[in-house]
Amino acid sequence: MPELTTISDAERRRIVHEFVDETVGDAHPEVVAMVRDLTFRVRDTVELARAAGITPESPRAGHVVAALVAAYGEVFDRVDDAGYRSALLARLEVANDPRTERYFQLLATVNGWTPPPTLTPVLDWFIAALRQHPAP
Repeated sequence: MPELTTISDAERRRIVHEFVDETVGDAHPEVVAMVRDLTFRVRDTVELARAAGITPESPRAGHVVAALVAAYGEVFDRVDDAGYRSALLARLEVANDPRTERYFQLLATVNGWTPPPTLTPVLDWFIAALRQHPAP
């Protein structure tokens, strides 16, 4: 796993694409694309915010959260409001459960796939920011 932190963005993206294809590849192509687009958008957006020194409790994080919630809203045909943010927070908390990540690591190992890079720091930030900015 440590080597995943030193690989290029292109290689990381390739690994995620392969993993998504292998785990949900039998799903409708739009579902696969949706999982891929949202995963990359959240990761890229949050990593940029973190690199810029934006903390989850800062007012600037509210703008990041709004952009990400809008992306989810586009995919799931939802409007950004307190109720949707609460539901999204619950989904992200489940996705960020260490057992979920461990499951996907084991799934990759059993199937001989390259394990996907961790999203824990990204999801930690997004969850904390959603808690700080629960309404648009």
